[in-house]
Amino acid sequence: AAHAEQKILVGSSAEEITRICPAGRVLGAGAVLRLGGAHLGAYSDADISHSYRQLSRVLHPDKNEGSQEAELAFRRLTDATEELRKGLDD
Repeated sequence: AAHAEQKILVGSSAEEITRICPAGRVLGAGAVLRLGGAHLGAYSDADISHSYRQLSRVLHPDKNEGSQEAELAFRRLTDATEELRKGLDD
């Protein structure tokens, strides 16, 4: 799987929150999870899981207590993961 050869670069909590929840727009699911690929399905379930685990460590609400933005970013991360997995099943 691609995740074995490619590590995703994860920023600080504040950087990832700002990246995932930019003002005035919504990132696509692949962009949220930092997955490359020209189209949906260019990555495997293992790639999605790996990226989710890396990002969720930084964005989890327990690590960002009292931050409503972190909760929103974590929710968007979870939604993006589900969206991509659903795309793999189709």
